[in-house]
Amino acid sequence: MSGVTRRRLERSEPSVHPRSPFVPFAPRPLRRAHARRRRDDEHAREAFRAFKAARFFGSLDGLRAFSILAVVWYHTLPFAHDTFAGQGNKGVTLFFAISGFLIVTLILRAKQSPAGFQLPQFWGRRALRILPLYYGVLLAYVGLVALFERDGAARATFWGNLPAFATFTSNWFVNLEDTRVIFYFAWSLAAEEQFYLVWPVLERWLRGWGALATAVVTLVSTQAVVLALGDVARESLALRMVTSVPAAILLGVTLAHLLHRPETYRAVWRFAGRRGSAGVALALTVGTLAFAPAWGAAGELAIAVALAGLVATCVVREDNDLARLLRWRPLVWIGTVSYGMYLLHMIAVNVVRRAAAVAGVDSPWVDFVGGSLLAIALASLSYLTFEKFFLRLKDRWFGTTRPPPAAAEPSDPAPSAAPKSAAKPATA
Repeated sequence: MSGVTRRRLERSEPSVHPRSPFVPFAPRPLRRAHARRRRDDEHAREAFRAFKAARFFGSLDGLRAFSILAVVWYHTLPFAHDTFAGQGNKGVTLFFAISGFLIVTLILRAKQSPAGFQLPQFWGRRALRILPLYYGVLLAYVGLVALFERDGAARATFWGNLPAFATFTSNWFVNLEDTRVIFYFAWSLAAEEQFYLVWPVLERWLRGWGALATAVVTLVSTQAVVLALGDVARESLALRMVTSVPAAILLGVTLAHLLHRPETYRAVWRFAGRRGSAGVALALTVGTLAFAPAWGAAGELAIAVALAGLVATCVVREDNDLARLLRWRPLVWIGTVSYGMYLLHMIAVNVVRRAAAVAGVDSPWVDFVGGSLLAIALASLSYLTFEKFFLRLKDRWFGTTRPPPAAAEPSDPAPSAAPKSAAKPATA
C-alpha cells in the first residue's frame, strides 16, 4: 500500500464510540448527527446537574413582576377582553404556572432529603406566608365597605360573599359574572389554597410516576369537561369544583416532575434549553395571547400551555435569553412583593382614581401608572413591616425551605436542594 493511499485511509477513518460499534461504517452525515447527539447529551447532563443544585431560579421574580403589572393593566385600562391588549388577566395564569412548578419542585427535593417531606411543616409555612396578609386585607375591606361603600347592591353582595372569601371557596360559591363583585380577585387565591391543601398529600404518598400520572389525568379530564360544556359547567356546584382546577397549575406540576428526572429533563432541555429557546417561547406566548381569545375555552388552555412553556425556558437554564431583563432589580423587587400587590392593588387604584377625580383628571392611564406605583409602595411597606415578621416566624417554627442535600440519584451526582424562590408564594 502506497503512502498516499495509507494517508487517505487514515484521514477517512472515523472515531469509534464504545456504545455505537457500527457508527464507523455509517455515512458521514449520520456520523455527524451522532456526534451532535453525543454533545447534546453531555450538555443536557451538565444542565441537569446545575438545575438540581440550583437554590434560586433567578428569572421567576421578573416573571412575577410582569404578571402583577398585567393584572393591574387589566383592571384599569378599558381594552376589549377579546383583544391582545385586553389579556392582562392572564397574568394570573402565569402566576399559577410558576406556583405549580415551584411548590412541587420544593416537595420533590424535600422528599430526597434525609428528613423527607413533612406535610405539617409545609402547611405551617404556607399558612404563615399567606394567611396573615390575606385576612388583614380582608378585614380592611370589611371596614372600607362598611364605612364608604354607597352602592347598596354591591355592599349586600359583599356581605353575602364574605363567608366564601373567609374560607377560600369563592371560586365555588361566588358568582363572578355579577356586574360588580368587591374582592373579586380572591377566586385565584382560593384556587391556590385548595392546591396547597390537596396536592402535597398526593405528592407525599404517591410513588414513582404516580403523582405525574395523576396530574396529567386530572389535567386531561378537567379540561375535557371545560371544552365539552363551556359555561354550562358553572351551573352545577360539582362541575364548578371540577372545572375550578387551573390548567396552568397542573402544567406547572407536570413541568416540575419532568425536570426532576434526568431522562425527562433531557427531553425538555432539547426544546427549552437551547440558546434562543426563551425568545421563541416569548414570541409564541405573544402570538397565542393575540389569537387565542377567539378560540374560547380552547384558547384559554392554549394560553396556559404557552405560559408554562415560557416558565420552562426560564428555569431549565439560568442564562436564558430573558435573564438579563428578568433579573433587573426593580422587576425583582416587584416580583418579591407581588403577593401584597395583588391583594392591595384595587385599593391603590381606587385611591388614585378618587385623587385624580378631585384634580379633574379622568384617564385610565393615570389609574394604571398611579395605581401600580401606589400598589408597589403599599406592598413594599407591608412586606417590610408586616409580612417580614411572619416570614421570620415561619423559619423559626418550621425551619427553612432549604432541606439538606438529598441522596444523589444514580445518574445525578449533584446533590439536590430546594430553590430559594420556592419560599415565595406564586399566588395571584
